[in-house]
Amino acid sequence: MAVETRATWGDGWIKGYAAKFAEVENQADSAYSLGIESALGVEANKFTRLFKERTSEKAQERMASKSGLGLPVITSEGADFATDSRQPGYMTVFNFIKKTLSVEITLEERNDRENDLEDKFNEARDLKISMMTDYDRTAFSIFNYAFTAQASLPTTLTFYSDGSPLCSTTHTLKVTGGTHSNASATGIPLTETNLEIARQALRRQVDDRGLPMDIGSGRLILLVPDSLEKNAVTITKSTKRSGTANNDLNIYDGIVTVISTKWINSQQTSGSDTAWFLIDSMKSPFIFYKREDSITSTYVDNKNKNLIHDIYSRWQVGNKTFRGVWGSKGDNASYSS
Repeated sequence: MAVETRATWGDGWIKGYAAKFAEVENQADSAYSLGIESALGVEANKFTRLFKERTSEKAQERMASKSGLGLPVITSEGADFATDSRQPGYMTVFNFIKKTLSVEITLEERNDRENDLEDKFNEARDLKISMMTDYDRTAFSIFNYAFTAQASLPTTLTFYSDGSPLCSTTHTLKVTGGTHSNASATGIPLTETNLEIARQALRRQVDDRGLPMDIGSGRLILLVPDSLEKNAVTITKSTKRSGTANNDLNIYDGIVTVISTKWINSQQTSGSDTAWFLIDSMKSPFIFYKREDSITSTYVDNKNKNLIHDIYSRWQVGNKTFRGVWGSKGDNASYSS
């Protein structure tokens, strides 16, 4: 374990030296913003959150699904009523992970710390920031692995158990046995024309019987890496259609909310500067499940009298279905999975 000692900070930090500091820049402050709470399809409307938050008191949570019934059929006079039955769908299983972090400070370093800088060394606060930053990083990473086979997913994620990636061209329909796509097979880049292709594909998603669903007709979220933010805002917020010479109305202003995040760009593991996603904010399938919220504690090690601050939390991120989201790698490359 790394230990913070007087040598960590150097002479300028130790009581009795002449050096004084006007302020201390806490880099943790600039590293964090809880994007999973502010990712809304409609401002101030928590029902349109990209990540639907759930809490649990169990060791494991399961989200099941079932099909609806087929459509009624014409029945002759005196004939028996037509019959049908609902069928179980695929399941999503949330196995909670535990994450921890601690800071250990020597007795000497703690006693010699400048009193007027004490508030700048709030270890519990910095640990909290670290944990919540990881909430964001982990939650949005589901999009970094949206085109990845389930067998290759990190343990921090769980997917709908149809065996396909989140965004796949071959999702299996449980009842009919057919397949359905919620991804671009050609990696179409983000353009005004291609946004409409995505919107129509989202609206034509079907249930496990192959029947149409009420998806894609409400407020939509266009999720992009920061590299595509300018393009996404231009497309959705221009007064007229972007990139065209005509005066058609821009229908996306008021229908589509752009959410741009650094957590899905190429700096992140498996991230991309070209991939983009369209999500129905009212039907979003993404779940942020908390088993135990972040808990901090402080204690003294009786062996060396060092002060230890620690934090832990248990959670899991996943999607309860593939429906409600459509994605493209945006790289103009063929994709089939």
